Amino acid sequence: MKYVLEALSPLIISIVSALAFVFILRAIVIHIQRPREQRKDTYTPMSPTLQWMNTAGSILLAVNNGDFRYMAGIYFPGNENKQDRASKIKEMLWEYWEIQGHESAIETMKRLVNSGMRAWYGEEMRKLETIYSTYSEQQLIDIAKQTNPKADEDSFLPKMLMAYRKYGENAIIGWDMGRAAYIIQCCYFVGYVSMEEVLDIGVEAGKKAQAIFDNWEQMMESYLLGGQFWMKEDANDPNSMTSKRWKIYEQLWKGKKPYKKIPYVTIAFNTPLSKEIITNKYGIMPEYQKYYKYR
Repeated sequence: MKYVLEALSPLIISIVSALAFVFILRAIVIHIQRPREQRKDTYTPMSPTLQWMNTAGSILLAVNNGDFRYMAGIYFPGNENKQDRASKIKEMLWEYWEIQGHESAIETMKRLVNSGMRAWYGEEMRKLETIYSTYSEQQLIDIAKQTNPKADEDSFLPKMLMAYRKYGENAIIGWDMGRAAYIIQCCYFVGYVSMEEVLDIGVEAGKKAQAIFDNWEQMMESYLLGGQFWMKEDANDPNSMTSKRWKIYEQLWKGKKPYKKIPYVTIAFNTPLSKEIITNKYGIMPEYQKYYKYR
């Protein structure tokens, strides 16, 4: 019996080793295949509040090819003096927002946070409700099909009215707050506002969104709904801005190329937001500053 056991020992060790290798390999495969939203492998040197603001404006940031690790995806040591980038941002701020200095930046951002496009949305929806108040979602889709045979629940009329019935004008508050969180950082990049003012606007916008939504999914769907309202288009039209931005959002959420970093796992939606300045002028936390000193 003793000799039998001795003879079997190398075999048992080989089997155990092989099983251990299989289990380790399986664990590695599961980690790689697991959706990016379940993996905590993204980092950023910014403060939690600035991380939250970047995530709220993630679709705009992605559209502008920004890096989620930095303020507005653009502001980091060595980049602040690039006049070509600053000039383009100034042009954008003037063309889309009529912002060209401190006063117009603060006035426009406060108006966006306090009323924004949701005031216009509410006004438009109240008019539509006087016509379609008794219509179900399917009936609204049928109305939309009169002008677009391919209409569905994502077409403008049913999508807007069903969202309004659920949230009121706050249905698109994600659109207003997401833009406020991003644009105020752009204003900072070109020297129109201070870090204190960035946090004043960003925290107020964030708290308004957190009071309405429970998670990033709801926030970003609200953002996309606001864009659809702005463009007055059907989300199921592949050539629409809404459809294209939905695809960007899906790529962001899954961490697909070219968006290797997924912002929604970097910071929790319900993170407490603070107006306290705990970073350097680039929004970088002290523990990371040594790595960016000579960038």
